[in-house]
Amino acid sequence: MPAVTPPRPRGRLRCYYRPALLVAFGLGLACLFWFASRYPSLLRKAEHTRDGVPVATMAYGGEAVKVAADAPAWQRVGAAAVNWLDGMKVGMTFGVLFGALLHTVLRYYPLKIGDNLYLNSVKGALVGAPMGVCANCAVPLACGVTRGRGRVEVALGFLFSSPNFNPIVLAMTFTALPPGMAVTKYAVLVLVIAVVVPGLVRWLERGRPLGNETADKVAAECPVRLPPPDCEDRLGTVLRELAGDYARHVWMLLRPTLVLMLLASVVSAALLTFVPWHELLAEVTPLKLAVVTPISVFMPVPIALDVMFPAQLQAQGVPAGYVMLFAMTLGTFSIVPAVYLWREVSRRLAVLLLGFFTAVGYLCGLIF
Repeated sequence: MPAVTPPRPRGRLRCYYRPALLVAFGLGLACLFWFASRYPSLLRKAEHTRDGVPVATMAYGGEAVKVAADAPAWQRVGAAAVNWLDGMKVGMTFGVLFGALLHTVLRYYPLKIGDNLYLNSVKGALVGAPMGVCANCAVPLACGVTRGRGRVEVALGFLFSSPNFNPIVLAMTFTALPPGMAVTKYAVLVLVIAVVVPGLVRWLERGRPLGNETADKVAAECPVRLPPPDCEDRLGTVLRELAGDYARHVWMLLRPTLVLMLLASVVSAALLTFVPWHELLAEVTPLKLAVVTPISVFMPVPIALDVMFPAQLQAQGVPAGYVMLFAMTLGTFSIVPAVYLWREVSRRLAVLLLGFFTAVGYLCGLIF
């Protein structure tokens, strides 16, 4: 008699409904963002940088709303705020949606990554490099990691790597800027990811792990419903359960993100409008650097603008100190990740990183 292959029990397949649905949704979301928006946009930015196409300001590259240079200040601030929001809308939408997915995944399948903080930060950086989101849009993803009880250094490695070590941004930097500036910038970033971030986390965690209070609060608000061991859930039941958890996580990220974006857009627009940039950038002095550096560190900008704007300044004959200052600090960190760290992780870590990048930017401006 021919051998009969016993049928696979349906119960075994039901055990994989959750991971299969989560992986499929994650791949679909990432591919939609990468191939329909992010990488075509980055390639256009690389082409514009090569051709010397000017950017509108240091905070956004294009203008959805235009006003005359002599328009009332409130109109210029309003237009700049709208233009900033327009430049951030796609990346921040992806950040919220994917951050909520990470939160959902980590709630069901906790991340087991090891106790080596230095290696953890590098692992986060390796994952972040191809993602292609700016430091601001990476905040919801980092928040999804930490709220899902992931490690802080993993989230920060991702946050610093994504806007800077993306292959297209990396190529743009070494093509558009002098080699000394490009090498200096990436040497500092490697130091930040491999040494500064894990070192600060280790030092601050001497008492207790960072971010535990927030994670415990979120855990209480969103209890995990793990699958039963006999895998009796039907596909529809699993789908409704995941959809409900995911929707809650989206809303939890969306509320603070919207408020933070609105505030950041207005403050950034005011800085662009009222700061006398022509006078400040005319020459490099210690006092002027002390004014420009914290603004550059504060300013939340889209991805690759930290290459496009310094390259434009260089072409306009602006002193090299300012070119290096903006290349080093603009887009590497900003007020948006600082607020995330302040609220979700550690106030001291937020202040220390702001101070670190301000000091590094100031020194780079003096040296170059």
